[in-house]
Amino acid sequence: MPRVVIQADDPLTRDGTVAFLATDARIELVKEDQLAETDILVMLTAVVSGKTLSTMSRASQSSGGRTRIVLVADHISEQQLALAVNHGLASFLVRPYTSFSQIIMAVLETHQGRSVVPPVLMSMLLDRMRIMQKSESTIGLLPVELAQREIDVLRLLAEGLDTVEIASKLSYSERLIKSVIQTVVKRLNLRNRTHAVAYAIRTGIL
Repeated sequence: MPRVVIQADDPLTRDGTVAFLATDARIELVKEDQLAETDILVMLTAVVSGKTLSTMSRASQSSGGRTRIVLVADHISEQQLALAVNHGLASFLVRPYTSFSQIIMAVLETHQGRSVVPPVLMSMLLDRMRIMQKSESTIGLLPVELAQREIDVLRLLAEGLDTVEIASKLSYSERLIKSVIQTVVKRLNLRNRTHAVAYAIRTGIL
């Protein structure tokens, strides 16, 4: 039986989802302070933001990568999807077309190791993975030497922060942050910042 935590942008959505899921004997609802011991985190949000991705990252880290995430949102971009998958996203439901019953089924499917993803997003993700694998087969998967500042920037990118937020957090100028990202992308012969983050994670840099 999967242990499930519900998080939402507003109390009404959270309480309504909790009330419905609590009636299903196939799952066990637990409180947010037990996130480290949770099997599935259900996140309901209208807009996927840097905060959303940071929450995913913290959930993954606190559980040692065990917690799988079911995200219910209006939309997710290609870059956000790639980052979210690295943080444990397993299933995605389009919020305006999703019922409580569908959330329960997504939870059960995710707990069984299967993913519930709209075909268009699955195609998007597979295309990105093919491009990344093609590039990495050319440059290899050996870890490279990166400066600590470069690693710090990549780590914050992986948490979903934008260049303005990273500059503020590290007390650098936004121009310097952009320069660091461009340098890493060019030196590793990668496509963009998302590819750089994924490469760093796969090679153990992050």
